[in-house]
Amino acid sequence: MTYKDTYQKSIDHPEQFWMEESKKTNWFKAPTKALEQTEEGIYHWFPDGETNLSYLCLDQHVENGFGDEVALIYDSAVRQKQVKYTYNEVLDKVSKLAGGLKGLGVEKGDRVIIYMPMISHSLFSMLACARIGAIHSVVFGGFAPDELAMRINDAKPKVIITATSGIEVDRLIEYKPMVDEAIEKAKHKVEKVVVFNRKLGVKFETKAYDVDYLELTEKATPAEAVALKSKDPSYILYTSGTTGSPKGVVRDTGGYAVALRYSMENIYGTQPGDVFWAASDVGWVVGHSYIVYGALIHRNATVIYEGKPVKTPDAGAFWRVIEDHKVNVMFTAPTAFRAIKKEDPQGEFIKKYDLSSLKYQFLAGERCDETTLKWAEEHLNIPVIDHWWQTESGWSIVANFMGLDPLPVKPGSAGKPVPGYDIQILSEDGEQLGPNAEGYICSKLPLPPGFMQTLWQNHERYKNGYLSKFPGYYFSGDGGYIDEDGYVFITGRIDDVINVSGHRLSTAALEEVVSQHSSVAECAVVGLADDLKGEIPLAIVVPKTGEEDYESYKMETEIVQLVRDKVGPIASLKTVVMVKRLPKTRSGKILRRTLRKLVAGEPYKLPSTIEDPMVISEIIETFNQQKIGAFSKNKDQVTQSLKALTKSYYNIDSLAKYMDVYRISQNDPENFWNTIAERNFEWKRKWDSVLNWNPEEAKVTWFEGAKLNITENAIDRHLKTRADKTAIIWEPNNPEEEALHITYSELSQRVNKMANVLKKNGIQKGDRVCIYLPMIPELAIATLACARIGAVHSVVFAGFSASALASRINDSDCKMVITSDGSYRGAKSIDLKGIVDEALESTPSVECVLVAKRTFGKVDMVNNRDVWLHDELKQVDDICEAEVMDAEDMLFILYTSGSTGTPKGMVHTTAGYMVYSAFSFKNVFQYQENDVYWCTADIGWITGHSYIVYGPLLNGATTLMFEGVPSYPDFGRFWEIVDKYKVNQFYTAPTAIRALAKQDIEHVNKYDLSSLKVLGSVGEPINEEAWNWYNENIGKKTCPIVDTWWQTETGGIMISPIPFVTPTKPTYATLPLPGIQPSLMDENGNEIEGNSVSGRLCIKHPWPSMARTVYGNHKRYKETYFSAFKNVYFTGDGALRDEVGYYRITGRVDDVIIVSGHNLGTAPIEDAINEHPAVAESAIIGFPHNVKGNALAGFVILKTDGESRNRENLSKEINQLIASKIGPIAKLDRIHFVSGLPKTRSGKIMRRIMRKISSNEGHQIGDVSTLLDPSIVEEIKEKVEPYLEK
Repeated sequence: MTYKDTYQKSIDHPEQFWMEESKKTNWFKAPTKALEQTEEGIYHWFPDGETNLSYLCLDQHVENGFGDEVALIYDSAVRQKQVKYTYNEVLDKVSKLAGGLKGLGVEKGDRVIIYMPMISHSLFSMLACARIGAIHSVVFGGFAPDELAMRINDAKPKVIITATSGIEVDRLIEYKPMVDEAIEKAKHKVEKVVVFNRKLGVKFETKAYDVDYLELTEKATPAEAVALKSKDPSYILYTSGTTGSPKGVVRDTGGYAVALRYSMENIYGTQPGDVFWAASDVGWVVGHSYIVYGALIHRNATVIYEGKPVKTPDAGAFWRVIEDHKVNVMFTAPTAFRAIKKEDPQGEFIKKYDLSSLKYQFLAGERCDETTLKWAEEHLNIPVIDHWWQTESGWSIVANFMGLDPLPVKPGSAGKPVPGYDIQILSEDGEQLGPNAEGYICSKLPLPPGFMQTLWQNHERYKNGYLSKFPGYYFSGDGGYIDEDGYVFITGRIDDVINVSGHRLSTAALEEVVSQHSSVAECAVVGLADDLKGEIPLAIVVPKTGEEDYESYKMETEIVQLVRDKVGPIASLKTVVMVKRLPKTRSGKILRRTLRKLVAGEPYKLPSTIEDPMVISEIIETFNQQKIGAFSKNKDQVTQSLKALTKSYYNIDSLAKYMDVYRISQNDPENFWNTIAERNFEWKRKWDSVLNWNPEEAKVTWFEGAKLNITENAIDRHLKTRADKTAIIWEPNNPEEEALHITYSELSQRVNKMANVLKKNGIQKGDRVCIYLPMIPELAIATLACARIGAVHSVVFAGFSASALASRINDSDCKMVITSDGSYRGAKSIDLKGIVDEALESTPSVECVLVAKRTFGKVDMVNNRDVWLHDELKQVDDICEAEVMDAEDMLFILYTSGSTGTPKGMVHTTAGYMVYSAFSFKNVFQYQENDVYWCTADIGWITGHSYIVYGPLLNGATTLMFEGVPSYPDFGRFWEIVDKYKVNQFYTAPTAIRALAKQDIEHVNKYDLSSLKVLGSVGEPINEEAWNWYNENIGKKTCPIVDTWWQTETGGIMISPIPFVTPTKPTYATLPLPGIQPSLMDENGNEIEGNSVSGRLCIKHPWPSMARTVYGNHKRYKETYFSAFKNVYFTGDGALRDEVGYYRITGRVDDVIIVSGHNLGTAPIEDAINEHPAVAESAIIGFPHNVKGNALAGFVILKTDGESRNRENLSKEINQLIASKIGPIAKLDRIHFVSGLPKTRSGKIMRRIMRKISSNEGHQIGDVSTLLDPSIVEEIKEKVEPYLEK
């Protein structure tokens, strides 16, 4: 039968037509009546019929012998994972979950909200609800808590089913915390939350209402499909909100099943057994109808795809899925094809894949422009079919009929009316319009099966919104026309009309013309207010990839002429704006209403469905640059428009806010840092310019012209509100000794007195002061005192040798040394004054030595040079005006530990360092008022400068200083301190974690660590075993671990999770902080784009706390950091970026060893070795090999219980582990079992030393006095000696 005959029959005799079609559906009780209407005016199809959607999707196929046929294909491009399920397997999972839900008290008619990513369990959940007659309401995974709460209040679910996380292209999205927040905000109380744990590293708080998905299904008794009346609701689906506030569309059961089966056969042209792929999301109506119910009812294998059309990993993503799974019919949104066309305009990726299985390509979700349609036809060489439908309809209203009677395609048309839909074009007055006359698209009542019944709990809104405008018709809300051949053309929402000088112009028609320009990927046209004409069009265009540099004036001229030629001068298009991308809902609809409000300068609310809020910030920036609309009149328009995105940049407390703020910082770094600096610090004078950057000379200034003193921000400003709050807790080496609690008021007095002592002894602004003190309060006080008077402090770790100390004093030409008589370190005491005296034998610049009393040991005092600090303090008062400093005045010099070569004096300046250390501390540790924060480092390292002294005090925090070591008096000392002071944030090094993990767990368990909220790691990449021990035993799996990457040179943390914001992943530093722009470079200096890549880690744009130079040697600074790659800072580290954009630091670039032509990083090999239960820690180096070029040697420390093991057997086991984890190429030629590794005092492993010894160059090691334990070097030499050629 032809389309024409079929359609006419459906219009003339709708009940007879659909009654015939219903016989093709499997009913528990076959209907005897086609249609009835209730007193409220609700139409019910097949009112006395009974069936079940879950039965139709699964059981009937198993009963018919198709149980072993593939029903579901899960394909995750972001996880690179594929799983296929047969009908038997899906039925088993669905019936058990249904039984589990019944066990939770879910009954027929109860509502269940499903808040899931695109995984198989979303489909299982929907079918499980349908199986027992529960009404599911799928909410798109990732919707904000406020939106979810609104849906909870409306649907009043008994249960929510969710997952721990979803994956976007470049990030993990934590679902469970958003569900918890929504439940907290909602008035309706949900009874249970079923949580599917994806085990992607996301940590979440377990609530009393939580139920584990797998535990629930394992214990459950499988449930049978219950008989449901055809009119019983199957689901509630809330519309996306582009047409107003969300509405709960209610779908029936029987009519929906009949309509979907009809569409699969007649519209989509599928045969049972075909593979059907709707590339959408189960959160949208497309996902309900054609990922789940329609495909499975018709026995078509369906694809659940977790990925995007581009960037997972490239524009070939869709074609790869089609080839892998032999897809026969595909359905997606035009916006997906436009994204592909933008990245791959010539269709090169299409040629790489076998698409021979694909019969038809369907498009829907928004109007398909002719350019995109023709591109798809040209490159796919199959019918490309546009069709039109809505959330309300549940299936097509206008289409082509590939299984019934394929019609010629007319570009711009969605096809002809689907049987059952009596489509009419009505005028404003309700009159029927003739061919080609544009009006309102309506359909005569009754509507065919599958159409919505009503709106959930709001039938009046249903009638007012859809039925009252034109009595006897359903009003679609869209405009369009029908041509002389009966083809329907959709021109867009009725409010997408611009009134130019009294002429109504469809934005859709204008967009159709604009998109015909050969360099335009996609576009949106909105109205722009005009004093003369009322409104004129504004074209916002996205250029194709590769065309971004198309001269904007040329493109504007060509598009204006194109519109003039095709539409006429009446269109009055004169302004064309090029942007990177358009704001869209997650289902692909362009947010024209938001664009209209932006241009008009009107308040707007970001729709909950927006895919990426930061597109708005990009467009605001462009509108401002080009002075479009309201941006041409109001200088504050940018700020006003951005307010909808984020209220405050300084404290990032949600993933959405991180995304917003990061994008703002990326788009306009200067404005971002200007805002941070202006709103959060006190200045004596504001800056003239935010940033001056000369990449050729590697010279940078931040906040130039500003005047300030950092101590006024770290101390003085807190005295009004925090004078009596503890600023520093000092915990001495000996637990029997009394601790000190220094308030902000006391700290102010002590810093002022120390500053006056410095001045009394000849120190002036700009002088360098070497501080060589143990971790006693005087160390923090001395650094702040230097800063207060403008002296430059150079802190040297107390314990460095005399020669190391002398070299640092001489390099920076220090005028004074501040030290103590001695120091305690565990059971040992160190004669610091004796080391200073030896060092000063060769340091002519030093005029004065201030000596603090700590050990009260006997020391020699040199006349006219050495003075006792306690005596000096008695002679000064506690008032010292802060010196006014320039933003770029030196704050301190800090020498690097030497792991990257000979020590360099890194210069950090005042304003930029202040802003960034404060900002990074606040966010990385999520410090809240009254928290107690503890960083276990020494102030002699950059970690101590930034995150014991300056960062915490700038935020008014309580910071803990510990004099001792983790092993004294026993290995429980850290945990005893955490318990004693109820520490909330704990920041330490992986080397300490590994050392403590080797000890008896009783050292941990006897202390209460419940106060901990955040754990941190610093100094080197943390291996997975240490991460897991830290997480399980210290954090008790409730504290996020911030694995921070940064350097002495960077001044502050650069890449790190933000706790409770960024989902963590073991061994990954995750994402950059706002204002930091990392990039990966290849060896040729080209940036490596995309994810799942590795390279050399660089930073593309300056940041405020970056070191300005190497003291006295700018040439070395430039050569070390800015010569390897043009105009970017080279960190010296290698890194990989995983599939979601997370960074993992793989170690120094020179820690890559080439073995037989293979590049092997040391970090993954060490991780593999450390997984061996007998191994505590390891280090890998390369040494010369006659055959391989290089071979690998491992230095391995055993755990206590591993010491008794046979070394030969252990060596074999370690190599087997490496071979299984990485490959045989990475097996070790030499394995040395040692008691320790050569480490700096900050915990960095000095692989260079082991490399020299293993290469028979032990005589070239140089000074090892700065090592934590120099004696280890001799042990290593002894172990390696037998292997060396004499």
